[in-house]
Amino acid sequence: MKKRKNNTQKYLSAIIIVLVIIAIIFIVAIRKNKKKKNENISTNSKNMTIQETEQTDISQEDEIKTLTESKRIKRYIGIFFDNIENGDYETEYNKLNEEFKNTYFPTLDSFEEYVNRYLNPSIIGVSYDNFERLGNNKTGNMYVVWLTIGNIYQRKLTEDEELEQTNFIILEHNYNNYELSFSVNEE
Repeated sequence: MKKRKNNTQKYLSAIIIVLVIIAIIFIVAIRKNKKKKNENISTNSKNMTIQETEQTDISQEDEIKTLTESKRIKRYIGIFFDNIENGDYETEYNKLNEEFKNTYFPTLDSFEEYVNRYLNPSIIGVSYDNFERLGNNKTGNMYVVWLTIGNIYQRKLTEDEELEQTNFIILEHNYNNYELSFSVNEE
């Protein structure tokens, strides 16, 4: 009887050891599989981000094509302020009309300095006052938009005071292909 009890204890011990080894192997396999999944997810995330960026560019262009003329031009101005707010000065600097750029902002730094002083989206409010289309089929479509740009830290205006308007001029060659300029405050 003692021998049977000893054999049973040996079998139980062996079974427990085998179960522990199986559990360890199972845990290691799960961790490796989880690590591979995380690597795949990371790679897929990067690929999806690239695809989403491309789709965003395409969808932004598609969206712009569906807008009315005035909304489309206002959207270009909105993109200007969005890019400035996000610190993407170079994109908007590259969209400036060459003659305008050479006259007022010969360097990216001079543009960035001006924009931060007079057109900083984080401290201004913009209202669209007037919209006019000029130009022809040879030169492209030229649009002039009168904006009132107010600084939120500015003192309250008296009854006879008004904010000066800023003109944005957009020369649209095609959808989402345009150059811009604006009236420069020369204080």
